[in-house]
Amino acid sequence: MKLEALLLTIYVSIFFIIGIVIQKIFKNKTKLVLITTGLTFAIMFSLIFIDFIPEIYELFEEVNQNYTIILAIVFTLIGIASLKILDLFVPEHHHDHQEKEDDINSHNNHLFHIGLITAVSLIIHNILEGISIYITGLTDLKIGFIMAISVGFHNLPLGIEVAIGLNSKNDNSFSKKIVLMLLVISSFIGAFILFILDKHFNATIELMLLSLTLGMIIYITIFELLPEIKTNINKKELKIGLFLGLILVLILFLI
Repeated sequence: MKLEALLLTIYVSIFFIIGIVIQKIFKNKTKLVLITTGLTFAIMFSLIFIDFIPEIYELFEEVNQNYTIILAIVFTLIGIASLKILDLFVPEHHHDHQEKEDDINSHNNHLFHIGLITAVSLIIHNILEGISIYITGLTDLKIGFIMAISVGFHNLPLGIEVAIGLNSKNDNSFSKKIVLMLLVISSFIGAFILFILDKHFNATIELMLLSLTLGMIIYITIFELLPEIKTNINKKELKIGLFLGLILVLILFLI
C-alpha cells in the first residue's frame, strides 16, 4: 500500500509534463499566454480561499496553541516578503508593455520573472501536496487517486504558465532545466520524504509551511497576475482563460 500511495504522485507529474509539452507545440504564444494567465489567476485565487485557508484553519484546531494565528500570519508575511526579495535577483520587469520591437526583451523578462517565482512557490506547494496525497492514499487509495487527479488538473495550466515564462528567453541554461525538473517531480519529492521517514510531519511545521506557501500564492496573484489581468482585460483570449479557469475550479470543487 505504501508504494501504491507513493506512485499516485506520478499522475501529478504527468499533468505538469502535458502543460510543458502544450506550450511547445502551440504556435501562437501570445494568445496562449493570455489564456493561461486567465486560467492561472482563477486557479491561484481559488487555491487561496478553497484550499489554503481551510487547511490552515483545520491545523489551528490540531495545534491548539495561543500563538497559532500569529504563527500563520508571520509565515504568510514571510512568504510574501520572500518573493519580493526574489524580485531583486530576476531581470527588471514591468507590466506596461508596448507593441514595439524595442519592448520585446522587456516583455520576455517579465514573462520569465512570473515563470520563475511561480515555479519556486509551486515547488514548495506541491511538496506539501505530495505529502497530503501520500497520506490520503495510505488511508484510501481510491480517494488518493481522485485527489492526485484533482491536483493534476490544477497544475496543467500552471505548468503551461511556468514553461512559457521560463522559455521566454531563448537559452538552454542548465538552471532552467533544473527548475522545470524540480517542478515536475515536486509532489513525488514530498511523498518520498514520508515514504523514507515513515512518519508524518509535525502539525506546527505543516502550518508554517502552508502559511509560507499561502504568502507566495497571494504575492503572485495580487502583485504579478492581477496587473496582467487589468492590462489585458478587454482581450478575448484573457476572458476565455478566466472563464475556463472558473469552470475548472467549479469542477474540481464538486469532485
